This record gives sequence, C-alpha cells and structure tokens, in this order.
Amino acid sequence: MAGKYSVFFTHTFFIFFFAFMAVHYAYMKTPTTERSIASVHSDIKPMYDASWKY
Repeated sequence: MAGKYSVFFTHTFFIFFFAFMAVHYAYMKTPTTERSIASVHSDIKPMYDASWKY
C-alpha cells in the first residue's frame, strides 16, 4: 500500500514541477514591454574598477 502513495506523490510532484518549469520558461522567453537598453542607464556602476592599473 505504501508503494501506491509513493507513486502518487512522485507523479504529483513531477506534474507540478513540469507545469512550474513550463510557466517559468514561457515567462522568461516572453519579450518585455520596455525596449530600453540596460547600458543606457547611468546609475549602473561596475563591481570592480580596474582603471588604477594604467
């Protein structure tokens, strides 16, 4: 009897997992409505400034 519960929960987990991954993939692949370029914003600063070397 325990095997039936194990199989049920395994299948339930995979159904929800693959549904989540499908929605996540579709959301990530959907183009954004804002068409700006990230490098245009001036408030972005590099994490490391190597200008002191030269």
